[in-house]
Amino acid sequence: LSMALSVEVAELVEIFQWMKTGDLSEIKSLDKMKNVEEEIADIFIYLIKIADKFDIDLEKIIDEKIKLNEQKYPISKSYGISKKYSDL
Repeated sequence: LSMALSVEVAELVEIFQWMKTGDLSEIKSLDKMKNVEEEIADIFIYLIKIADKFDIDLEKIIDEKIKLNEQKYPISKSYGISKKYSDL
């Protein structure tokens, strides 16, 4: 499942890889947007399957990760800065 997930993520990356300007307006065409939506759906399906196999509560671990990130990246130190938490 994790290998299949990595393939789906690569397929999403590939859509953005060939963008000329990097501007999101390139994605907003109906065809490209549909491709993005399909790849995101595929990624999400595999993530749910992996979580299910390990009996992981997605809502719980997402909340825990957000709280951890809030501690690592307090707004007062990290707002507008793209440094790793250890460099703040």
